Amino acid sequence: MSRATEAMADPVFNVRILVAGLPLQSCSVMLTDRDGRHIVVDTGFPQHDSLLLDGLQRAGVKAEEVSGVINTHYHLDHFGSNFLFPNAWVYGSKLDFDWAVRIYESVSGGETRREIFRTFYPEAKDEEFDRMDEARVLQLLKWMWDPATLGSLDRYRWFESEDLAVPGLRIIPTPGHTPGHLSIEVAGAEGPYLIVGDARPFADDGAVGYDMPPHSHTEFERSRRLIDQFEGILIPGHDDPFSQTREEAPLATRK
Repeated sequence: MSRATEAMADPVFNVRILVAGLPLQSCSVMLTDRDGRHIVVDTGFPQHDSLLLDGLQRAGVKAEEVSGVINTHYHLDHFGSNFLFPNAWVYGSKLDFDWAVRIYESVSGGETRREIFRTFYPEAKDEEFDRMDEARVLQLLKWMWDPATLGSLDRYRWFESEDLAVPGLRIIPTPGHTPGHLSIEVAGAEGPYLIVGDARPFADDGAVGYDMPPHSHTEFERSRRLIDQFEGILIPGHDDPFSQTREEAPLATRK
């Protein structure tokens, strides 16, 4: 048995939704281990910090008591409230972080929408550009982006150079939506969970949201096929959790 398999063998975490996923609001999840340590996965827009604080209050947890934060990726709606947790380490992909921050710096530097889309989303089609323009996505990023939302970068740990090394959690690369997108498999008290961020933003593939297009369609589909092999509870990036068995995966993505 591999070390990763051993780490996932026993139920370890209670899983709680702090902020429900909606089309314009990412899902924030709290994982609490047997010793009462708390890890938050994805922290939402900085302007949604009050929603996250309300969720923590309902759980009876103070932001200062959270020991770790994991970001599935570095779109602003998934990491913008990292600053709320001053005592927490932060884990994510450096590849993803650097790519996303270059987008925000380009937006703030005055590059046009089409320049930014062409640079960072080379596979995107004109209809995807039009949908992003209609949603005013880049204008919103320019308004919301503030490097202070990151908190201290000294506490950031990177997937590319360091294992997470938390028993009961396993990091699974699921690139495509962004270059370094990560999903998190959790040994939950109720069974296995997979927190998939925007590798699968909605439970219903027909749902419409103003999400960014895939950075790589090929990698996105490959990651989706991997996710569809999971049996347990899936937590999408912008929707409610749902149970999945291998047989329930969409026919188009089965292998």
